[in-house]
Amino acid sequence: MKIGILTYHKSINYGSVLQCWSLQQILKKRGYDVEVIDYHPDKYNEIYDLFVKGQYKRNIKRFFLKKYILKQIDMFKEFREQYIDLSPYKLTINSDFSVLNKYDAIICGSDQIWNVRAFDCDPIYFLPLKIKGKKIAYAVSVNDMSFTEPKCDASLKENILDFDYISVREESGAQKISRFIDGKKNIDVLLDPTLLQSKEEFLKIDSPRLKNEKYIFLYDVWYGKEGIEAAKKISKKLGLPVYTGFMNRDIKSILKVEMAGIHVELENTKPTDFLSLIKYADYIITDSFHGTAFSLIYEKKFVSINKRKDRESMKNDARIMNILSEVNLLDRYITLNQIEKFDFDKDIDYQLISDKRKGLAKNSIDRLCAALEGELRS
Repeated sequence: MKIGILTYHKSINYGSVLQCWSLQQILKKRGYDVEVIDYHPDKYNEIYDLFVKGQYKRNIKRFFLKKYILKQIDMFKEFREQYIDLSPYKLTINSDFSVLNKYDAIICGSDQIWNVRAFDCDPIYFLPLKIKGKKIAYAVSVNDMSFTEPKCDASLKENILDFDYISVREESGAQKISRFIDGKKNIDVLLDPTLLQSKEEFLKIDSPRLKNEKYIFLYDVWYGKEGIEAAKKISKKLGLPVYTGFMNRDIKSILKVEMAGIHVELENTKPTDFLSLIKYADYIITDSFHGTAFSLIYEKKFVSINKRKDRESMKNDARIMNILSEVNLLDRYITLNQIEKFDFDKDIDYQLISDKRKGLAKNSIDRLCAALEGELRS
């Protein structure tokens, strides 16, 4: 079978790129002829380009990081060219999509491609097209959207109902989609592609050790106040320095992090460097789903920080809660107020976790392949 994957493969985002690589690798191992459809969403230029016309404040903030931003763009491009089998054609929203008829199936996912609140959400990820092959949604995430957003109209419902098989990444997402489409299709909850892969597969591509000392790795995509505060507190408790990756490309944010005593890795910023920083860390602090996922994959001691959504409630990220519940580690999802009493020396039984994850991964892969072969429908 000829399979096309449609996902956020061009994001300058570690989790997005690595989940794409992982899904392609899994399918290739199962004998499928698979390539990632080289689609470029309209919003990507505004998000990732160094400068954007008319956005003067944004451009000034990024000007002082020009060297590092351009280097990271090149590093991500290099990773895609080396590790991801891309389609020979490039598509934009204005392209002729009849080329998609060459595929026996198109897999949309994983990642937050169905979260209409996301700035880079694009209608193409809902496949509003008539194609010859099967339409498969694999472990798509809707995150915190409610399906009451203006974009969630009758046409969106029709597009979702046209999928042959639908799976999502979190239980709450399955419930939301099911309600939106009036329960007309069964929705599976399956693992993110990164969690389908063994640690050994990631060890084949990660970079050599970057820091010749013991350290904590902070993976907080937006350099939020609570993530920084958590890192400062845990650094003091463990007596270790904190490093973080280059994610937020805003000079004010970089300076804020550095002034808090957290070292931003500006030079080694390719996806394989991210894997190295996790692999060799003595502790992981994250507010991210993929930060949590890679902590599990690399069998690290970690905490996921539950941030405050507003003055009244915590964020309670459904994606993080779902995977930690699956492996009985929900006690690792903590708030700032819980840091002082948390036992950071407490071991994690990764043999038990690994066995559990392998079982979940096998079920996820088997169900995806059954859907591709037409043996399973939503």
